Amino acid sequence: MGRARKIDDNDDDIPARVGRPRAPEQSAPPEPFEREEFVKRLQAILDALEIPDLGRDERLYCQRILWRTDRLRKLDRKRFPVRGEDQIILLLRSVFETANGAGALTLPILRAVSGCMYDRWTDRGLAWLEAMDAVPLLGIFQTLRDLGLQDRLEDAIRFKLTQILGSPFSPPAKEPTRKMVKPPTVSQATWDEMLQLRKDDRRRREMKRKSVRMAA
Repeated sequence: MGRARKIDDNDDDIPARVGRPRAPEQSAPPEPFEREEFVKRLQAILDALEIPDLGRDERLYCQRILWRTDRLRKLDRKRFPVRGEDQIILLLRSVFETANGAGALTLPILRAVSGCMYDRWTDRGLAWLEAMDAVPLLGIFQTLRDLGLQDRLEDAIRFKLTQILGSPFSPPAKEPTRKMVKPPTVSQATWDEMLQLRKDDRRRREMKRKSVRMAA
């Protein structure tokens, strides 16, 4: 009988399998508002307001407002007349140039204040800035965060501003009262008598309602 061949279980001499190389991971393309154009426009505003620095998230938020406003104005300039620069300047001044200062220039606060910038309030100019002086943005945010309610920051700021400036919404328009006109076929004496009867009838109904309320 022949000698048994030794089984070679060492695979070091087997060439490695050559496969298709992995494609390099591609980073997501930058957002439109991250373009150099918007970076420079925001920086010009920061320089003019003498704001020393603004965080990356806060910068991107402001640049997005610039980009979005440009798009809206291209669609309908009459409906969206406000320039992006004007909106950003007012937003930053409302925080930075009030008692809140640079420390309140954070993304949650900027978002919340922006949501409260109603024309009925901001059109009042100095009164708006004075109202923002009386709103302790950092204190309100800290209190809400301690309660786990930081997502209600905009509601809290709006409530405080409403106490100072009144409602930001226009009151509903009152329907015009219909004035009764004397028909040409009715004499003045008859017309006056009819008006007096209507007046007396309204007075009686009002007295009856008062009696019912007092009895209740």
